Amino acid sequence: MRSPREDIVITGLSCRFAETPNLAAFWRNVMQRRALFTPLDEPPAGDPTLFDRPYPAAAAQLGDLYACTPADQYFPRTINAGENQDVFFTVQLAIDALRDSGSTISSLPTDRISFRLGYAPPFNTASVNWLQHTFFLDQTLDILAKFFPVAGPEQLGEIRRQLAAALPTPNPYAFLSALGSVIASWTAHLLGLAGPAFVVDAGTVSGHQALQGAMDDLLTRRADIALAGAVQPPLNRPVLLGLSGTLPFSRKKNLQAFSRETDGTLPGEGGAVFVLKRLKDALRTGDRIYAIIRSTGIAAASIDQHQRVPTPERLTRAISRAMHTADVTPDTVQLLEAHGSGIPHSDQTEVQVMQEIFGERRAGQPLVGVGSVKGNIGHTLWAAGAAGILKAALALSHRVLPPHVSVDKPNPRILSAKSPIYLLSDARPWLRGNKKNPCRACVAAIDFSGTCAAAILEEYPEET
Repeated sequence: MRSPREDIVITGLSCRFAETPNLAAFWRNVMQRRALFTPLDEPPAGDPTLFDRPYPAAAAQLGDLYACTPADQYFPRTINAGENQDVFFTVQLAIDALRDSGSTISSLPTDRISFRLGYAPPFNTASVNWLQHTFFLDQTLDILAKFFPVAGPEQLGEIRRQLAAALPTPNPYAFLSALGSVIASWTAHLLGLAGPAFVVDAGTVSGHQALQGAMDDLLTRRADIALAGAVQPPLNRPVLLGLSGTLPFSRKKNLQAFSRETDGTLPGEGGAVFVLKRLKDALRTGDRIYAIIRSTGIAAASIDQHQRVPTPERLTRAISRAMHTADVTPDTVQLLEAHGSGIPHSDQTEVQVMQEIFGERRAGQPLVGVGSVKGNIGHTLWAAGAAGILKAALALSHRVLPPHVSVDKPNPRILSAKSPIYLLSDARPWLRGNKKNPCRACVAAIDFSGTCAAAILEEYPEET
């Protein structure tokens, strides 16, 4: 068990999701049980998906909230329309998180700040623009030459020039920004940070993995402040068509995790960033503390090859590892922020694992409230784990067990009178704990590869 002075705490937060420009809006949307989905246009007739599987009926989209050109950024050049705009979105989240922590870049030891970001864009404006200027133009000219054999080299060359002129101008910045690996280092560069900066690609559990890396940076003294988070940029039709081969999408307009009638998930967009410090440093500088991060636990992929869903054993292992590392027991957890994707087999796996870990209800045993932020902002893919951690941290800070979105027909297994777990249909006060019995939350995440993760967060009691 770590000594208190080695605990890592969250001192700053930021986020942007559908209809959610900031932390206040995020918490308000959660508390009001708002489902922030917008209907999607149907795919062209005769082309529902490449894999003959449902296309999502709705998505929780960022819209104008994705457009970011922070005034705090000092760009040495004109922003190119063909660049990867995810960089600027991420920089804005980092700036917002630092401001929330009461800091500005000019007031911080920038050489002692690390940055870990969960991120993996399949297609972005930079990568598409580069392909348009190369492969797409080549293919277009080849097709024209076949259909119009009378067109000579000069005519085809003029067509190429006109098509290229209609596209955003490529440059080295645009090409490099298409590479997912550079976004963390570029964000750090634009902010003037000189500590370690890495991209983490672990799918849905990327937020947990980034958090673990940031904690390691602090515990090993590689950094004195660590930024960690994850982003999921806007999802276009090619991405959704590709994802439909792996993720069962719902044909309903809302995502109702842990419903007996759920038929799949709905995608979402956005991101969140956390500012982390060692507890003793946060106390010395008088920082606000949202939550203590006691531990994370990650279990590598294990897939049921028949149903293509994660096995219960892996999720059980991830949660057990997190609890063991934190030196806590299941009966000390009052909130479980579940993966809760709305995918039937995945939800059933979670309910089974909950029952195995928390057991049967006993006299005097505290109950465990269950919810999932995906019902509000959708399955935000690479940012999904970070969104769950964000919700749990705010719940601990506000001393409230936040409500799950409305579920018409809850899964009867989660309503069993024999189980200590219950679905949070309404917000409930979370009574203040103390140093011996603090309020505590577990945040679970399941990647479509089968990898599972969990994080244990708890309040920092200001009084004994």
